[in-house]
Amino acid sequence: MAFDYLRQTLFFFRQHLWTLAAIQLPFLVLLALANYLLLGDLTDTANPEAQMNAGIVSLLRLTLLPFYLGGTILYLQSVIDGRPLHPLTAILSSASCWGRLLLTYILNAIAVSLGLMLLIVPGVYFGVRFAVADYACVLERRGPVEAMRDSWDSTPAYFWVLLQGLALLMGVLFLGNILISQTVADQPLLLALVSVVVDFLGVLVTIYGFRIYCLIRSEQGA
Repeated sequence: MAFDYLRQTLFFFRQHLWTLAAIQLPFLVLLALANYLLLGDLTDTANPEAQMNAGIVSLLRLTLLPFYLGGTILYLQSVIDGRPLHPLTAILSSASCWGRLLLTYILNAIAVSLGLMLLIVPGVYFGVRFAVADYACVLERRGPVEAMRDSWDSTPAYFWVLLQGLALLMGVLFLGNILISQTVADQPLLLALVSVVVDFLGVLVTIYGFRIYCLIRSEQGA
């Protein structure tokens, strides 16, 4: 079953490639540029300047993430509704859920990180059970805790479908990023370009999660 949803994910990605790129790439390029300018020449991670710049990049990433992630989710739903949003409209509309989505993302990251510290498996389990929290937050206007609780309550029957699809997509992206990054490690600009491409391909994870979210909602409604 997971492979059927993966095929649907790839089909949707191909059909809406340019719109998805218009939503995400401006932010991803800006983040890659900031990373290159602030961290590209700093090899000593213990250096106070490197630590401060790393903090700035992380803060910028957290600030921008709700815009392009929220915009992507709103666009996905608009396609399902038969009224596709313009990329700029999707981005601007995401501002209304910026705070909720940011807190949901942070709480999710904390839960997964704590789980990974407990012999990895709990982190994977938490990641799957909270996989549809972002969609509930954006599309159902739920608060962070409520969105995560809703995801936890609605995913048990879809755990293996989520795990298989997300693990395959994330695994391929992770391995591809490692292999390519090692090849161009001595070329900072090319390395930055690779990071943009890999980050953008992460939209496949968002599409797959949304597909399962739609399945959960349709079956609950039925």
